Amino acid sequence: MNGLSLHLAPNAPIAWLAVASLAAAALALWAYAFRLPPLSPTARRVLALMRVASLAALAWLLAMPVLERSLPASSTRVTVLVDRSLSMDRPARPGGPSRTDVASGAVRELVASLRGRAQVEVRAFAGTLLGDSASAAGTADDRGATATGDALAALVRLPMERRPDGVVLVSDGAVNAGGDPVGAARALGVPVHTLLVGERSGLDRGIAGVEASSDARVGESTPVRVRVVSDEERGTPIGVKLEEGGRELAHATVLAPGPGAEVMAELRPVPTRAGLALWTARVTPLEGDLSPDDDAHGVAVPVAPGKLGVLVLSGGLNWDLAFLRRALLGDTTLDLDTRVREQSGGWRALERARTAGLSPSDLGGKSVVVLDAVSGADLGAPMDAALASFIHGGGGLLLFAGPDPGATRFARGRLASELAFSAGAPTGGQGSPEPQPAGAELLAWDDDQARGARAWHDAAPLSDVAPLAPGGADRVLLSAREGGAPLWLARPVGRGQALLVNGTGLWRWSLAGTDELAGERGRRLWRKTVRWLAEPVQGEPLRVTAERRLVPGGEPVRLDALLQDARFRAISAADVRGELTGPGGALRRITFTPGGPGAYTAIFASPGPGRWQVTVRATRDGRELGRARGEFAVDRWTLEALRPQPDSAAMAAIAEASGGRTGKASGAAAWARSLDTRSLVRNRTASARLWESPWFFALVVAMLSVEWGWRRRRGLP
Repeated sequence: MNGLSLHLAPNAPIAWLAVASLAAAALALWAYAFRLPPLSPTARRVLALMRVASLAALAWLLAMPVLERSLPASSTRVTVLVDRSLSMDRPARPGGPSRTDVASGAVRELVASLRGRAQVEVRAFAGTLLGDSASAAGTADDRGATATGDALAALVRLPMERRPDGVVLVSDGAVNAGGDPVGAARALGVPVHTLLVGERSGLDRGIAGVEASSDARVGESTPVRVRVVSDEERGTPIGVKLEEGGRELAHATVLAPGPGAEVMAELRPVPTRAGLALWTARVTPLEGDLSPDDDAHGVAVPVAPGKLGVLVLSGGLNWDLAFLRRALLGDTTLDLDTRVREQSGGWRALERARTAGLSPSDLGGKSVVVLDAVSGADLGAPMDAALASFIHGGGGLLLFAGPDPGATRFARGRLASELAFSAGAPTGGQGSPEPQPAGAELLAWDDDQARGARAWHDAAPLSDVAPLAPGGADRVLLSAREGGAPLWLARPVGRGQALLVNGTGLWRWSLAGTDELAGERGRRLWRKTVRWLAEPVQGEPLRVTAERRLVPGGEPVRLDALLQDARFRAISAADVRGELTGPGGALRRITFTPGGPGAYTAIFASPGPGRWQVTVRATRDGRELGRARGEFAVDRWTLEALRPQPDSAAMAAIAEASGGRTGKASGAAAWARSLDTRSLVRNRTASARLWESPWFFALVVAMLSVEWGWRRRRGLP
């Protein structure tokens, strides 16, 4: 017999509907309480009952009732998801077979036990949903993570005719990537049963992650934070050291935080040479460590050769200049030289407290030049020519438009054609800042994204804003709200780039009365902007970069190539190929696939730990368009090594959220036999919304009609 259930709307006024039902009953009893003309007791009861039923039914239709009826299962498609991540290579128990072997045995037992009761499909997963388990077991692609939630979500996206009616998850439960598996199991809408592989045993000590500054410089200490986890008793001392090529750079000792927690060790190494530094953080080995692979974790740190030179040229002292200088002077990695033009025509050096001239030699050793309400033509012909060569060679230019004539002042001198900003109206307007997607990284005002967004929303508007029109190669980083004029506009000029600040009053961003962090945000913004401008744009036809300088072991590597012509226009439809060379002379060929205009991407499985060099060549119609070189490193540390213990709690939560059952992979056959088909797959139901049903409405009308006709037949009003 099929089950029936009735559901009402969650906001239905139950109390008022009950009162209405009682009122209908009272009305029916009163309507048939007379003695004359006489009615038989049976007729009196039937008529009263029909009136009560019809009136109460009409009242309860306001609660929008839905009648659900369980249907027999018409399909028994079961998908068995098997975990093939690297953590499954560990022993299921001390001295026993690997978790992969136990999982494979469980799958065979499941298939045999469910034969004849369900159509079973076996799928493997790790960092993503793979093919069948047999083909996925021998691959190394994407095994460096366990994304159970993504695998379950992939089943939701299948066509309806291929979607399973039940899922059996065979895994150690150690999820370390992707979406929430509990939410994905609930969204799938079918029972997700879980079979746990492995047993908890032993202790583990390892490194959960390493955080390093991106502003390291030769000869200056830089902070490196190492996150340490351990199953040991709280308070156990753990040694942490930082190495480069086997040479110790720094060391520290931390106390074990206890199972499930982590502790931070802060080290301050001093880089000795410029370039990409590959450092390795290590914890002292633990005897009998369950997972020694997570005892070491690498970090890639770009080391600059020395202080970054910044030359500021201003037409006169102002508040924006004062706050810019305050931010840059507080950064010991910057070498600031500020010159202010005097009425006599000379230039006063603020940091050196003297009056000095201005010559092209002042650009020596500088990476960024700031022009505050002055143009190249105002600096004299020699300095104007030197400034043009400076930015074409890769230097950065920060332009403060200042008051009237604003940005139009830069359309003079040697850079006139490249710094011409068309304005639709004279300066004088205001604009409240709103960061644009192109400037999301540079304008990140806070580590907390939501808090940074609120700070930008509350930031004071700029004055003297002109409605500029960006050109084809321009990038709007910051604009006025509601589609207003660009406030920060970036433009490539040769190998360098210029950033125009359209408006005045930026000093107010550092003095927000309701934001105690406003001052720090302002300083952080200007320091990041100067470093961003110091990085030259692409000067060669072809450039190749790694998405991550250091890739965790077992995870895929992504390389991005950008191809352009001599006029910095993107070149598409080219053939871009490369070669990887690494430890021991290993050689591997890769092919890039086209993406956006002039963009090409190569994604491939991890080539193995070590430092790898990539050489890329772009051709079209047999003609070479460019060559480029790059490098990246692959770490031995993996996400899979970090959580070696099986997680029974996660597996139980997945099953509970979806209406499934739990068990152990070691007893898969007995577990499968204990399930009947109805509990293995989803329960299908048919629902009918009574408040929209014409048949239910016809029944109510029929009862009222019969009751009224019977009354009239008996001569009642």
